[in-house]
Amino acid sequence: MKQTFINLTGVFFIVLLALNGCKKDSVMDPVVTIGKQIVSFKLVTPPTTGVIDSVAKTVVFSVPAGTALTALNTDITLAPGHTISPASGTAQNFTSPVTYTVTRPDKTTTAWTVSVTFTDITVNQDITASATWTSDKTYLISGEVNIDNNSVLTIQPGTVIKFEAGASLTIGYYSNATLIANGTASNPIIFKSSALLPSAGAWDGLYFYNYTLNNTSLAYCNIQYAGSNASYGAVNLFGCDIAINNCTISNSGSAGVYTSYSNNKGGFVTYTNNTINTTAKYGIVLNAQKIATIGLGNTFTNAKGILIQGDYNNNTASTWRNLGAPYVITNEVSVDGNLTIEPGTTFKFDAGGWLTVGYYSTTTFTADGTSAAPITFTSSAASPTSGAWVGISFYPYTQTNSKMNYCLVDYAGSNVSYGAITIFGASIAFTNNTVRNSSAYGIFLNDLGGFQSFTNNTINTCANHLISISTKNLPNLGTPNTLTAGAGKGIQVSGDVQYTGPVIWKKQSADFYFTGGETDVDGDLTIEAGCKILFINDSNFWFGYYGTTKVTAIGTANSPIIFTTAASSPVAGAWRGLHFDSLVQTNSALSYCQFTYSGMANTPAIYTEVSFPVNNTTITLFSSTHPAEYTTGITVPPGTNTFTWSAN
Repeated sequence: MKQTFINLTGVFFIVLLALNGCKKDSVMDPVVTIGKQIVSFKLVTPPTTGVIDSVAKTVVFSVPAGTALTALNTDITLAPGHTISPASGTAQNFTSPVTYTVTRPDKTTTAWTVSVTFTDITVNQDITASATWTSDKTYLISGEVNIDNNSVLTIQPGTVIKFEAGASLTIGYYSNATLIANGTASNPIIFKSSALLPSAGAWDGLYFYNYTLNNTSLAYCNIQYAGSNASYGAVNLFGCDIAINNCTISNSGSAGVYTSYSNNKGGFVTYTNNTINTTAKYGIVLNAQKIATIGLGNTFTNAKGILIQGDYNNNTASTWRNLGAPYVITNEVSVDGNLTIEPGTTFKFDAGGWLTVGYYSTTTFTADGTSAAPITFTSSAASPTSGAWVGISFYPYTQTNSKMNYCLVDYAGSNVSYGAITIFGASIAFTNNTVRNSSAYGIFLNDLGGFQSFTNNTINTCANHLISISTKNLPNLGTPNTLTAGAGKGIQVSGDVQYTGPVIWKKQSADFYFTGGETDVDGDLTIEAGCKILFINDSNFWFGYYGTTKVTAIGTANSPIIFTTAASSPVAGAWRGLHFDSLVQTNSALSYCQFTYSGMANTPAIYTEVSFPVNNTTITLFSSTHPAEYTTGITVPPGTNTFTWSAN
């Protein structure tokens, strides 16, 4: 019976092994699990119990700041049958994490990582004496902490500074102060929330006031989850200039960097290679005077852009760089001085936003884009419509070396009396630009406004005329241009002129609309073949009244010069005609010209007081007694035409 019992026991044991799928050594140690290899892990001095994570195989200690970590004795309790190396009671250097090896009864091993961190040092009092925060400690800011009293706070690379909700670090509010927080690429300084799972705006931010000295520096700093004050930013500069380089500002509940300008301060000593990522508002809020202090290598991701505040007035040449994010303008920004805009730069304007150039002082404005990298001026609206912002205005202090080249001006013209581009008494180079979607004029120039050059421009989709320009500056319009006007619109021209040298009215792809009644024109004028000139209401030309005048209007059979009315439903007598006075020269000429709908107030389409050739010209749909007249006593103007001259 005994032998049978023994055999059955053996069979039972084997069956258990098969059913459980267990290895022999697991059965031999059935009460010990992997999670219980280490029962407790303590430090002797200072007396501290570690937090054991049996899944991650880690033990973490938190010891008072300043504890020497080079020789800490341990007290380790293991599960039955287990051993550990290094052994319990052996002093270890915990400056870096230490690997412990646990050996099970079956001789298999598991590696555990044991690390020691410092308990946060709470900072809730102002700093009034110079100090250094070291990377072997973690600092917890509670409330508002001020640095003043000529103090210098130096933060070592790798240091972590935590902030409670609403907490902030303020520098230079009451008296001179300096913050030196220069990390490295491998050991950045971290400014973060004390919350385990922070959200944007979990703490207030860093505040630098006007007593902050300009040797203050942030380098290789990561500033995370600040910006609880929606009116400001994660980093704030009030009337001071500091250096910010190679820093990352992320998850701000407001702006990334907010500045306030006073006494020519409120910007950057240097600002390079920084990243602003995911801000609730603008990446940077900065005065126009300080925009040029934004240097190279900066990145903006999920940030609204750079908000420009205040005006720019600086005779020192400055450049506003293409930052890969738009500049945003919410109201009027005046530009006076010497300013260059880099190719590829984008400006976005709120409804009340506009640029005024050269209003107060001598100004050279250079917006010189390229075909691959145009400069864009447009609306900030998500779905913009015509007239979504005001536009760009140039005033008399704008110098003639100013230029716009390869620029796009889109959705401007909210002031219907002017244009997307308005030029008051200035003359600039305007080339290779596109103006479109204006709810007013495309370009409006007063009687003194003109162009140094005007070529290769595209203007379309404007509620009013594409261009409104004086007769004096009409010759400024060069070719080629692509001008696409709506019905009854084109290039509006007005005002008298006495040209001092030979000029040409060049054919454009839009028609000329003359307004303002009688237009006196004196000088040496050529009107190119193919021009179409329309007269609004009772407007007309009077040539050669004030000075010696030569008029050359020579079209071709395929490209005649057309003079007609601007009326949408024209009738005979809708406009007066052309009057050639006694100072018109006999070497003037009209050829292949067409006149229609003239004769208002019984005036002829052509009236001349001198004899010059008129050839291949037609006058139709007139209402005057005679289509063409000449002053009695002069020779009948020579030429072959479809009408008969009559003496008056």
